[in-house]
Amino acid sequence: MGRFKETSRLPEFEKDISKLLKRFRTIEDDLVEIFIEKQLFLYHKLRVDNKGIFQIAGLPVGNPKVYKAKKFTCKSLREGRSIGDKSYLCL
Repeated sequence: MGRFKETSRLPEFEKDISKLLKRFRTIEDDLVEIFIEKQLFLYHKLRVDNKGIFQIAGLPVGNPKVYKAKKFTCKSLREGRSIGDKSYLCL
């Protein structure tokens, strides 16, 4: 993860990713190359909000902040379509 000091994943997230890998072979690369290195970088470092991620409010933990991805494209799908309206990734 070149642009961030650290990113972490919950065990539940890893379980979800492993299930999604069966359907979407490139999701791990897409998560790192597209979502973390581009979408999160735009939002957190450059302060550009393209409405692709949202902070989840009302959680009992203050840190780390948890975000929901609304726009997430996957190379496994043709024409870079998103995985689906109900598929959200939490980081």
